[in-house]
Amino acid sequence: MTTKKIKTILVIEDERPLLAVITMKLEKEGMRVITSRSVERAFSTALEENAAGGITMSSVEMALDHLDDLEQVDAVWLDHNLLGSEDGLDFVRKFKANGGRWATIPIFVVSNTADPELVKEYALLGVEHYYVKAEHTLESIVKDIQGSITTKHPAV
Repeated sequence: MTTKKIKTILVIEDERPLLAVITMKLEKEGMRVITSRSVERAFSTALEENAAGGITMSSVEMALDHLDDLEQVDAVWLDHNLLGSEDGLDFVRKFKANGGRWATIPIFVVSNTADPELVKEYALLGVEHYYVKAEHTLESIVKDIQGSITTKHPAV
C-alpha cells in the first residue's frame, strides 16, 4: 500500500490578507503551509513553529537543517518585496547557497514588480517561475506549483 505524502509549501509574503488567502487556498488543495513575512523569519520559522519561547537563529545553514529535520519543504512561494531589510532576491541567494537538496527545491516568485531586469535576475538564480500578481490568478499559480512538485517530487 502506498501513502500519499502531504506536500509542504513555504510561503513568504509580507501582506497579511494575501498571505491568509494563499494559505487557505494551498491548504484547501491538501498542502501543508509554513508562512513568513520576511527573509529573517523564513529562516527562523521552523524553530519558532516547533519550540515555545520564540527562539531565533543566526545561522541560515542551521535553520535549513532544522527545517530539513522538521519536514521536507517541497516548494517555495516567494514575494519580492518583504518586511525587513532583505527582499526575495536575498532569500533565493541564501536558500540556494546551502546546496544539496535545498538548491533543487522549486521557488515560485509571485510579485507585483514587473521589472524585466528583476525577472532576469531571478531567472539567473534558478527560480522555477516568476509571476506578476496582476497577470495570473491564484488558481493558475497553485495549479502550476502542484504540477511542478508532483512531477519533481512524486507521492511516496
